[in-house]
Amino acid sequence: MKKSKILYAASTASHLRRFHKPYIEALSDDATVLTMANGEGVDLCVPFAKSFFSLSNFKCVFQIRKILKRERFDRVILNTSLTAFLVRAAMLGMRNRPYVLNVVHGYLFPKEGKGVKNRFLLICEKLMRRVTDDIAVMNDEDLSIASKYRLCRGKVFMTHGMGIPDAPFCADGADRVREEFGVGSDELLLLFVGELSRRKNQGFLISCMARLRQKGHPVKLLLLGEGSEREVLEAQISELGLDGQVFLAGNREPVAPYLAAADLYVSASFSEGLPFNVMEAMDAGLPILASDTKGQYDLLSAYEGCLYPLYHENDFCEALLPLIESHSYGAGSRRYPSLAKYRLSAVFDDNMKILTKGSNENETGN
Repeated sequence: MKKSKILYAASTASHLRRFHKPYIEALSDDATVLTMANGEGVDLCVPFAKSFFSLSNFKCVFQIRKILKRERFDRVILNTSLTAFLVRAAMLGMRNRPYVLNVVHGYLFPKEGKGVKNRFLLICEKLMRRVTDDIAVMNDEDLSIASKYRLCRGKVFMTHGMGIPDAPFCADGADRVREEFGVGSDELLLLFVGELSRRKNQGFLISCMARLRQKGHPVKLLLLGEGSEREVLEAQISELGLDGQVFLAGNREPVAPYLAAADLYVSASFSEGLPFNVMEAMDAGLPILASDTKGQYDLLSAYEGCLYPLYHENDFCEALLPLIESHSYGAGSRRYPSLAKYRLSAVFDDNMKILTKGSNENETGN
């Protein structure tokens, strides 16, 4: 019997390695799976540009269309907003196209869809409905968006993400990290892990650092990740006189030693799906202060003091001070029992049903 053929796509090779490796391996037992992304280690390398509006992405659409016609996939599994849009755009007008599942890691527009950019992105999703069979979402707001605007032809599935590893958190390497960045025993290290982008909103955290330092609080901020906003953030750090207090450390793997070294985890992101970085901080048992936005709300709403209003510097600083003054911080100082439902072992079987043929038990609407 001939094996079915699956395309498993995302914007970057690192995204596939970090979040989807167990699923790609499991699917490969019964099907031929080809991976598509920008980067090394994938079967089909496509040079996706980060911006929706990059002219080079139009070339990618034609490249993808040729690949689809050549390979004749039976099933296409899409991840990340940009890649999901470009691959589906390549399918428009195709005869005998494959089945398409869009795994939504966070729509980049709010439920109301207000504003020119938000409306444009919503219109793009509506246009792609005709080549989207089913959707899997990871938070309540995206479930509402997909259902309200009927963004697929079939079912909308609710998942608890792709799963955080079951292995116990390893706290090795904390002393080395604190020494590298000159964090004294009387100083607190705040940490955020994520691409340097407007959506992740690191500039807000840097502004808050200036306020906290001015009030005499001995805090430092470590930002892990790379991205298009590096130069902007470097200029902001210099302008606020925070050199040696705020660090742009680039991509670092593994992340565990940095979580172990941190005293507090902070996030100012204004849009998420189900943020893996926050789940990693929960796994490390760190106190967390995150913006009250979708995805982060889904993870942290049950825990008092973990959320603050988006863009409100005063609220951020006021919420942080009790954490600082409590002297109860650092890895292992908090417990998050709800994290159990997001473990790989808890989500794997249901996710595999969706990735292979769907599951009526997980159907939520449409």
